[in-house]
Amino acid sequence: MTRMRTSLLMLGAVLSAACVEDPAPVTALEETGQVSGILFFDRDNNNVYTPTAGDSIMPGVTVRVLDRGTTRVLGQAVSGANGRYEIAVPVGTHDLDVVRSSAIVAGNFVWCGAAPSVYANEATFVPTPLKFGCVIRVNVAKQAAQGASVTIAGIVTAQPGRYRAANDNLYLQDPTGGIQVFGVPASLGLQEGDSIEVTGTLATFNTQLQITSPRVAPNIKRGATVPDAVQLTTAQLAATTNPLAPNVGRLVRVRRVTVGAFASGNAPINDGSGAAQVRLDGNANTTIGTARFEAGKCYDITGIVGFFNNATQLQPRGAFDVTEVSCQ
Repeated sequence: MTRMRTSLLMLGAVLSAACVEDPAPVTALEETGQVSGILFFDRDNNNVYTPTAGDSIMPGVTVRVLDRGTTRVLGQAVSGANGRYEIAVPVGTHDLDVVRSSAIVAGNFVWCGAAPSVYANEATFVPTPLKFGCVIRVNVAKQAAQGASVTIAGIVTAQPGRYRAANDNLYLQDPTGGIQVFGVPASLGLQEGDSIEVTGTLATFNTQLQITSPRVAPNIKRGATVPDAVQLTTAQLAATTNPLAPNVGRLVRVRRVTVGAFASGNAPINDGSGAAQVRLDGNANTTIGTARFEAGKCYDITGIVGFFNNATQLQPRGAFDVTEVSCQ
């Protein structure tokens, strides 16, 4: 009887507890943080606000934080007189957007984007530099429309003066290919191995793509390593018949080639796989000279692949690009 009474008391306690109203769930509050930064024109192109280098703040410009991959605005602010802004937004990784103001349009500046990560009760600082252009790969730049403004970065593989007496053209290469840049100021003293960023206009001269009216960013890195020349057969060189091809504008090498008679700076070359063409262009006709090559001898030749009037040409840069070798 006692055991039954105890069981009934326990059951009553359980039923009584079940009748107590459940507490309401705690409301989930969306945690927030802040995105802050300073908006400026990055004249020296180093992503750091450096007034002494000519950088200038951009006041009165709307900066927005967007839901990642969308146009939904999570928060926005206008940059102050000191270029600074601060925006409260939910935690997460978002897109930072700069609305093009009249000052940005007038300066022909662009914002290349950022995706800041925001943490609860913390401020994420985002350098917000405006530039003349956002860097794209050479192969992408070659696909742009004629007259389009493009910005590329790479290593100088043929410095000014290798070809033109005016010392105003060079070849630049990145991992996707190379391209000629025409109209480079000789005062920059650019040399092979320099790493540069260039903004200019995509154009064509006698079927070869080039970048004209170039603006070379001040953040030149001197003395980088020149990319190794891509080894081709003369047949492969001759098969490069498209100005968009990666090897056009690129540093390449052919080995154990015989060199035929020159006419107007051009001569046939052949490693046994099929004929191609070498050109001693401009200054190279003096620094190398046609007399450098003798019938019956073989040479390793390094140079830039040019594309003139739909003809592919190997353009050695100087005497150092030509080495006599055994024909065996």
